[in-house]
Amino acid sequence: METLQKDWKEVRYVGWERSMSPIIEREKKTMEYHVGWDKEREHGWFEIYDEESGGEDYYAEGGLSFDGNKLYDYDGVFSLDDEVLKCLKEWGADVSEIE
Repeated sequence: METLQKDWKEVRYVGWERSMSPIIEREKKTMEYHVGWDKEREHGWFEIYDEESGGEDYYAEGGLSFDGNKLYDYDGVFSLDDEVLKCLKEWGADVSEIE
């Protein structure tokens, strides 16, 4: 079967969101993205971090669970980054349960 993988960079405004924070202060960072999908095992992964600090300031990683082409679960973060979802959609994944 097929394993898909993509690595890229995006300039984004990022900030830490906390349950008690009414305002999120964001800063401009170059974020590195690494996303993969092993279609045979119906498993994927992602890693996101800021280039400037090498992930010391902003870092996230996690797993992706698929049933065929349908993404039904993920772990590692509260909500899945829009750029990760966009990448999965470009590969033909159904992300409707997550969006």
